[in-house]
Amino acid sequence: MKIFKFQIRIKKFLVAILFTIIATNLTAGDYLTNSNQSIRFLRNPSRYASIGIDGIYYNPAGVSFLSDGWHFQFNWQQPKQERTSFANYGALLGANYLNPGREESDGTFSRYYKGKVNVLMQPSLFASYNTNGWAFQFGFGIIGGGGTCKFSNGVGSFEALVANMGINALGAAFGGYSLNSQFEGKSYYFGLTLGVSKKITSTLSASFGVRTIFAFNNYTGQVGDITFRTVSGGIVDVPTTYILDCTQKATGFAPILGIDYKPNSYINLSARYEFRTKLGLKTDGTHNNEAFEQLAEATPAFAGFADGAKTNGDLPATLSLGAEVTPIQGVRVSAGYVHYFDTQTAQWNKERLSNTNEFLFGVEYDITPKFEISAGVQYTQYRQKDTNFSDLSFNLNGTSVGFGIGYQVSQMVKINAAYFRTDYHRHSVTNSLGTTKYIRKNRVLGLGIEINF
Repeated sequence: MKIFKFQIRIKKFLVAILFTIIATNLTAGDYLTNSNQSIRFLRNPSRYASIGIDGIYYNPAGVSFLSDGWHFQFNWQQPKQERTSFANYGALLGANYLNPGREESDGTFSRYYKGKVNVLMQPSLFASYNTNGWAFQFGFGIIGGGGTCKFSNGVGSFEALVANMGINALGAAFGGYSLNSQFEGKSYYFGLTLGVSKKITSTLSASFGVRTIFAFNNYTGQVGDITFRTVSGGIVDVPTTYILDCTQKATGFAPILGIDYKPNSYINLSARYEFRTKLGLKTDGTHNNEAFEQLAEATPAFAGFADGAKTNGDLPATLSLGAEVTPIQGVRVSAGYVHYFDTQTAQWNKERLSNTNEFLFGVEYDITPKFEISAGVQYTQYRQKDTNFSDLSFNLNGTSVGFGIGYQVSQMVKINAAYFRTDYHRHSVTNSLGTTKYIRKNRVLGLGIEINF
């Protein structure tokens, strides 16, 4: 009878923990907007006042200053990212009798929990037809998300809470624990942009466009094989395995306004505002096992994972400002600023974070009429509270550096190649479980082609 009551308490405990993990996962793609939409951006992220075909994303009004005719750009990127949490919960992780943590010099135990993202190909495409000061624009790219993140050995907070539950239930008889957990999240926010820009005067251009977002998220996870061992060697099993497999989809729209002022051949100024994209993510079928379905039916917190349910996954409104100057012929120096209105989305609030800011600077140099090099830096400031960090989803302030080359193969064809990396500022959070250090790595290689005729 005691074991039965103990298993019931474990089941109720798993409901609370699973909800924490899933709720964190659902917001993973919403706080990040992919601004790396072209190889020119990887070469120099300060693109918000540049005149180019990728301006369809960065400076749509400036596209009007391209020559008459067709302009195409295709970009291929290969990002690699690691999201690592380093957990130290005192002696708890050492009590995992099947997979103990690493013992530190002070007698505590720690473990790395790594989530890896590998994307073979992240494409984007831009096209414009220019005539008599008009530019009719088309763009496609992965605006948010863009890959699969796997946590093959689970996450530290869940393991620590399971261990604490065993301690609270068995007291002095607690002799250890074991569990099996894996999580995987997929997130793709495909963006399709249609727009038009027009030269109002020879120095001033304005643009209007609409971006349609097609969002797709899939979250899978398994928690099972939980056992607690007593000091006498007895084993208490939690027989239930919970399997989550949830797919969510949404479609949203956002108007985009732009203006570009080019008073002379030495200076260009621009501004762009993209409205918030409202996204009600709808669960379009689940493949959860029966145990998880029973939890979903009995617990209001799981209602969002039933067929037809909706959760919020808005993309924030953004304001970008850019300036580019040409101090000497063949050299272009640029600076930019981007503000993300995160707190205006349906899923965030000011108690968890403030709006995000980005600051950018870059230089481009034409070595010869056909060969150019460029480099730039971007600093991203998230300004979030410790309560916004979790094992499965966290964002860190970071400094990104990109550099690359452009080569004019012919009058019609140009090749771009670049390398881009982000160095994140590590952040530690201490709570009742212990201390967790959050670490991220990000590297991107890119190759692109431009065709003009």
